[in-house]
Amino acid sequence: MTPDQNDLPKLAAPARRALTSAGIASLKDLTKVSEDELMQLHGMGKNALGTLREALKAKGLSFRESKKSLEGKMDKTIRTHLDNIRSTDGQLQNKSYFFLMEETEKPVDWAYEAWDELVEGLTHKDNHVRAISSQLLANLAKSDPKGRMFKDFDKLLAVTKDERFVTARHCLQSLWKVGVTGKKQQKVYVDGLETRYKECIKEKNAKLIRYDILVSMRNAYNEVKDESIKEKALALIETEKDLKYQKKYKTVWKK
Repeated sequence: MTPDQNDLPKLAAPARRALTSAGIASLKDLTKVSEDELMQLHGMGKNALGTLREALKAKGLSFRESKKSLEGKMDKTIRTHLDNIRSTDGQLQNKSYFFLMEETEKPVDWAYEAWDELVEGLTHKDNHVRAISSQLLANLAKSDPKGRMFKDFDKLLAVTKDERFVTARHCLQSLWKVGVTGKKQQKVYVDGLETRYKECIKEKNAKLIRYDILVSMRNAYNEVKDESIKEKALALIETEKDLKYQKKYKTVWKK
């Protein structure tokens, strides 16, 4: 390895792994990416970014300038419907929900313009906003080349514990759409549902939550045909001590 190929400063392990995953091995490599792009990498934080910025500056280098802002890619219709998610008019809110869910069934180029406000919507005071935001984010997983879902999946998973059970179910039933967008996303999804399956046992609606988790995993399996998903689901079923429910859960995988 030549001197300019190993001149990155010392960083915390998560930041180092983030750079490696992006194929960045030197300061010269950093000049090909913008700060915004770097901050989208899972494991990269503000402290690491500052360290890299200073290292570049010391060499007379800098990050690539950010591409032209995405502002303008989102047409007015999309913007209006996103605003209407927070409307107090139930009919207007539902209309926007159905419109946006249909729009996001395919990849869209405005995902990152909406991303932060949807993440914020996961903790909104209106449970309808929380439910809609979670479902739209799950749909946008297919439009996430920067991997922002790796950072925000736990926030989605938290909605499956929502105080309004109908909101929790709406979120849980949509999570499989995250798990089918790539191998890494699949692992995050399966690991998250495994943890949720085990911890929900003390909750009021534990049996139904477990059933929804298994149906979600079946949906993901149907899409990607990865046997590891099926094996994990069947293993979870075997941990159910109530034989009546164990039998019910197994029907999900006999269809």
